[in-house]
Amino acid sequence: MTAHEETYEDLVEAIADLAEANLEVPVIVEGERDIRSLRALGLQGEILSLNAGVSMFHLAETYSRRLRRAIILTDWDRRGGRLCRLLMDAFEANGVHADVDLRARLTLLTRKDIKDVESLAGHVERLSRQADGGWHGKESKKYYGSRKSRAVQARRARRILATRGRSRGP
Repeated sequence: MTAHEETYEDLVEAIADLAEANLEVPVIVEGERDIRSLRALGLQGEILSLNAGVSMFHLAETYSRRLRRAIILTDWDRRGGRLCRLLMDAFEANGVHADVDLRARLTLLTRKDIKDVESLAGHVERLSRQADGGWHGKESKKYYGSRKSRAVQARRARRILATRGRSRGP
């Protein structure tokens, strides 16, 4: 089993656990693109956005009126880590249990490749192609990698013609 296959299987398992937990517990993300990415991955439960135009503590108080548990899934960059800690503290002050275990699992599985939730669906798709032995890079690189500009072709032709004119040996 290759590294791509192992990573892909672990990532699919983590996303399946997230989808299963999301049926009962809402997932809190940073924005609309994160919501679209999670929907593309098959999450069917409630997904709430932090980008509502109100302060973090007001948002936590509003959510705590109807929630007892929540899954925090902010991006895994520095700003996402700060948001996660702020949200955990705000929820804790309002009596809501905040689960960040799935965020930690996804961070460990994708930390070198992506840094945000909105890239997750595309990353899973890329990994599935790599695990199947398909193309490993961007589609544009596949197309443009085989193309040479006219200037490059002309330089190469001149170089080849110049080496043919030289005599080889003594």
